[in-house]
Amino acid sequence: MLNIPFGNGDLYRARLEFDPDRNQHLLFRTIDQRVSSQKISQVDRNELLNMLNVAFAEEWLAYYQYWMGAQVAKGPMRYNVIKEFNEHAEEELKHADWLAERIIQLGGTPLLDPDEWKKYAQCKYDAPADDYTVKLLEQNLIAERCAVARYQKICEMTMGKDIQTFHISRKILSEELEHEQEIGDFIDDIDAAVEHHLNGDK
Repeated sequence: MLNIPFGNGDLYRARLEFDPDRNQHLLFRTIDQRVSSQKISQVDRNELLNMLNVAFAEEWLAYYQYWMGAQVAKGPMRYNVIKEFNEHAEEELKHADWLAERIIQLGGTPLLDPDEWKKYAQCKYDAPADDYTVKLLEQNLIAERCAVARYQKICEMTMGKDIQTFHISRKILSEELEHEQEIGDFIDDIDAAVEHHLNGDK
């Protein structure tokens, strides 16, 4: 699929197909796939772009926090936690990709300088100073709850006004809620295992 400008100045999703009878490629505009210059009713484009860039910065920091946690994690259920962190890191990077694409479609520019990520992000990067698995999980639980609030806000802003951004933010929100639940479950499992071990030693 391509983003192609048409006569009215808007960009549309389009597919390129070869017509053997005409011996040439033909361009077919895809229905209801207008992008970039589309009008977004009742949404301040600059405010939305800023919010998407904030989320973009937070996704990169979340990716690094999970990735770094997977490198240093020690303690109970270490290998399970590392596996979970790596999976979450991949999903956060995927979210950043979706956000960057949408920002560009709306005529904006994703943050180009990594130094800007920490300046923009409101869900802050928390360095893993304590590499104990539960401490790392608790750090990421705080980050996930912040992310959930971020995408709830974007969903509220775009619902019924910018269908494509709403769809993307709702999809990311669903995955962040899953992350929050999974991390909470890990904390509960480790706490239960430690308590069982201590009681067993009595």
